[in-house]
This record gives sequence, structure tokens and C-alpha cells, in this order.
Amino acid sequence: MKTLCIYGCGGTGREIADLAFRMNHWEDIIFVDDKIKSRIVNEISVFTFDEILNQFIKSNLEFIVATGEPSSRKFLYEKLKQHALTYISIIDPGVTLSRFSSVKDGTIIHTGAILTVNVHIGKGCFINKHAVIGHDVNIGEYTVISPNVSVGGDVYIGPNCYLGSGAIIRNGIKIGENSIVGMGSVVLKDVEPNIVIAGNPAKILRKNNDKRVFR
Repeated sequence: MKTLCIYGCGGTGREIADLAFRMNHWEDIIFVDDKIKSRIVNEISVFTFDEILNQFIKSNLEFIVATGEPSSRKFLYEKLKQHALTYISIIDPGVTLSRFSSVKDGTIIHTGAILTVNVHIGKGCFINKHAVIGHDVNIGEYTVISPNVSVGGDVYIGPNCYLGSGAIIRNGIKIGENSIVGMGSVVLKDVEPNIVIAGNPAKILRKNNDKRVFR
């Protein structure tokens, strides 16, 4: 059995650790964090990335990135790839996932999520608790879908996007890369790349010039 390395020990990381313990799939679980505040978090040891490289056998490790910031997810997965480290997907056993849908490596699909038929999830995405993804949806790499989001059928969501909690996306909508949909928004029109929208119905607030969600 392998050791699971959860990159990030903040709130998201602790939630993923709890999920991983319930899955009982790994011999050991550790946190990786480059800004260590404590060596033990929720009874789990914390190491820097350099310590991982120097103290562990690479072939025994499996990584998952645990952050809700799309740009950070991209940066950390590229870092893992540069060091030839293995990253995996973690899918809660209770998730509804059609056998006709696909999920690429590095993705988290959390408790209660529903992915119906012919859904395609890109590398390094995060589908959070109780999100519902309709038929024929394509989600680009590193995109984050927050809890209780509802995505209608035939929707395209580009890479590095962030959909806030409770957002509703109408059937057939296209959301361009690096865009942010505010929590509780109802999206009735296509969204251009690098845009922040919010409201019911959703309206443009500003450009996402720095391509980040959290500041």
C-alpha cells in the first residue's frame, strides 16, 4: 500500500484527509505544506515539499492537491509533474458517477456529488460536496466546482474556472477559462474568458485580470 500525500493542510486539506481515512485505501496519510505552522495537524504529520523529496521513496507516494484556488492547483500539479511524482484522483465511494463519464488524474470528487452521463472532467479539478453535473458537460482542467452547484446539460466550463457555492448554470451555457461565478449566481448567458460574474441573473462585475479567486 502507498502513502497518500495531501498537498495543503488548510481546511480543504483536512476535509480531504477525513475522506481519505474513510476510504481506508492507503497505508499512511501525510500533509505536504511549504508554509508549516505545525508539524502535526489533526493527528497527521506535516512535511515540506523538500523534505518529501529527501526523506521518502518516490515510488511509494501518491499525491493529491487540496486547495480551492484553481491557479494554485495548476501550479502545484505542474510542480509534481516536474519532479516525476505520481498524482491520483480521489472519489468518494458514495458519489454517483456514470460509467459513461470520465475523470482525469488529480481530480477530487467529494461526498454526495452527482455526475450523470457523458460528463468529462479534466485533470486536477475539484468537484465539491453535493454538486450536480448534468449530461454532456465538459469541465476544463483545474476548475473548482463548489458545494451545491447545479450545472445543466450540455454545458462547457473552461480551464481554471471557479464556481461559487450554490451557483446554478443553465443548460447549454459556455463559461470561458479563468472565469469566476459568484456564490448563489444564476447563469443564463455565456460567460467570456477572464470574467467575474455574480447575481440572479448573473451580471459582469469585473475582469479577472490576476486570474485568482482568493486574495
